[in-house]
Amino acid sequence: MPLFRRSEDSFVKKGTKKKRKSRQGDRENEGDCSSLIRLCLWSLVENMKDVWTKDYTEKYMDQYSFRYIIGPFDMLPRHLVEELLFLLSSHRLMTRPALHLLLLPQVNSLSLSACSSLVTPNICQLIGIRCQALLSLDLSGTRHLPALVLSELLGHLTRLHSLCLAGTQCDGSVLQSVGTGCRELRHLDVSGCCQLTPISLLSLVHPHAPHTRLPLRSLVASDIGFAKGGDERVAVAVFLLLALPCLLKTALDGLGDALDVIESQDFADLEAFCSHNGMPSLKELWDGRIQTQGKLTEEKEKKIEGLLDDQGMERWLSESEDPDGGDESENGSEHKEADGAKVKVQEKISLHCEHKQVEVKDIGRTEGQTRYAKSVLQDHLTLPLREAHGISCRNMRALRKLCPDLCALSLDCDDSELGHLLVALERWTHELLSLSLHFAGILTEILPAVQTVGATLHHLHLEGVKISDDASFLQLLCLCTKLKTLAIQTESPILNEEEEEEEDEEQGIQGLPCLSQLRFLSVKFFIDHSKKKPLMCWRSLKWLLLGLLRGSPLLEKVTLVAIPCSINSVFQMLLETHHLPPAADRVPPLCQLRYLSLAYCDVSMETVTRLVTLDGCLSTLDLSGCWTVSADNIEQLQGNTSRRKHSLKIVWT
Repeated sequence: MPLFRRSEDSFVKKGTKKKRKSRQGDRENEGDCSSLIRLCLWSLVENMKDVWTKDYTEKYMDQYSFRYIIGPFDMLPRHLVEELLFLLSSHRLMTRPALHLLLLPQVNSLSLSACSSLVTPNICQLIGIRCQALLSLDLSGTRHLPALVLSELLGHLTRLHSLCLAGTQCDGSVLQSVGTGCRELRHLDVSGCCQLTPISLLSLVHPHAPHTRLPLRSLVASDIGFAKGGDERVAVAVFLLLALPCLLKTALDGLGDALDVIESQDFADLEAFCSHNGMPSLKELWDGRIQTQGKLTEEKEKKIEGLLDDQGMERWLSESEDPDGGDESENGSEHKEADGAKVKVQEKISLHCEHKQVEVKDIGRTEGQTRYAKSVLQDHLTLPLREAHGISCRNMRALRKLCPDLCALSLDCDDSELGHLLVALERWTHELLSLSLHFAGILTEILPAVQTVGATLHHLHLEGVKISDDASFLQLLCLCTKLKTLAIQTESPILNEEEEEEEDEEQGIQGLPCLSQLRFLSVKFFIDHSKKKPLMCWRSLKWLLLGLLRGSPLLEKVTLVAIPCSINSVFQMLLETHHLPPAADRVPPLCQLRYLSLAYCDVSMETVTRLVTLDGCLSTLDLSGCWTVSADNIEQLQGNTSRRKHSLKIVWT
């Protein structure tokens, strides 16, 4: 294994050529070689410790510190190195020698959250030296890293576009390094950083230098610090919303109250706090945003005006030509069609003029209408937010007025605010794609609100909601047939079901819709750790789960925790369906499943063995708390799967 130092410039130039070539090769051979490439990567993963890192571990790792390492992975293209890093991390197989060998200059994306214990100051130094071309870095969960180490690392990574420091010791000095060094940063996550105060977030936007503010599109900074003052959190949130005109996604402490302040333009109570902390006037920021919004509106109006003059019309005609029409090569045909073309052009101009005159009339082109439009604009500001997290129902009025383009929403709601929720969601009836709702009431109470946006929802998360019967659960699924993600966290219901076993008839799933796009399913019941197993109080739930799993052939990740019915019978019936001869209109269930969690569920070892032997792509199986599975069973199961083509990780406690 040759190891030596060489200049950074020569390596970058050579790596650039290789990256272009590899991308082209991937596009050409993706369909033919994807399975072969994955087998090769799995071979590397399985033999990493005994073969690929052995020589480096014995001879070089603790004796030398190399700026670059040549061999055995430096010749791999970027996407294969990143895939290898992901496989090792996600399967808890990453080691310090492997990380040393895979920190290469061609890496653009690096996530070490799954192996945070390996991230030491020495590793951070290697990342800063070797991976200066990083565009995305995830160090979430590395609580043991001092803030000084993070600051020094970020001082080298000036090209970062995405940075996640959630749950670290990130403080104000780290954000100052980000604000001054990472000038291209678009996405930042510092949620759960206890050493960080809301006021330190101002380092990201340079309050007194608007032209040097980061081009942030996403800012997640919830649950930071220990400050109790609400004014600080609200004032900082107001400032960030007004100072970041490109912000599309945000989760901030005090976000809901900040929206109320902006909507009411009542900045008086916060101005003293802003002045005391060196922040610019919030009223001045608001006026600046209004002027910017007004200029953008005037530019749109001028473009419409320009289309009505001769030059603008000619330009519009040239842009409106049929892109599929072929060019005539003979002059004779051009002259023959000239008269007809002139007539068509005149008709086109006439129709366009009529159409644009209507548009101009609608937006108010007369002098009086323009003054009225500008006066309305001065009282109405819109924010470009597409995702808002941490909102309360009492803030929905301001959110509805300020964020017309919202497509993802996370909020808390109580019984007294259901009416506000229903009215507010009607604003995004055909636009909302993701809804996360924390509600401690009964599911039937929020179904009318979900119905207003259910037809377009792709992601639905319900936390704390109580499900009282099969009908409400079935109705929820019928309202949201386009779901790709469904996550429910609830309590075990109190149902008066008969104790005897139900007849094996599938009448209970006849009315269940087919969620053909569902990829991620999570149904978690709260666990009572004082009991060994959950009370089987909802026996009919097995029919709903059976229909849901059977009617969702694209499922990739399924998490079922403390289910109050027999999961064993559900999967036994599913496995019987899986082995049936394929039909033209039916896709076998579980064929795309990669992750399965049956924690604290009633499942037998026989069923688990059948699941493991499926010809699918299952890579992780979580059997934590399954009382029918013993340590000997897990050891035997791992022995039986050691020769599988795809490595399987089994979790059991």
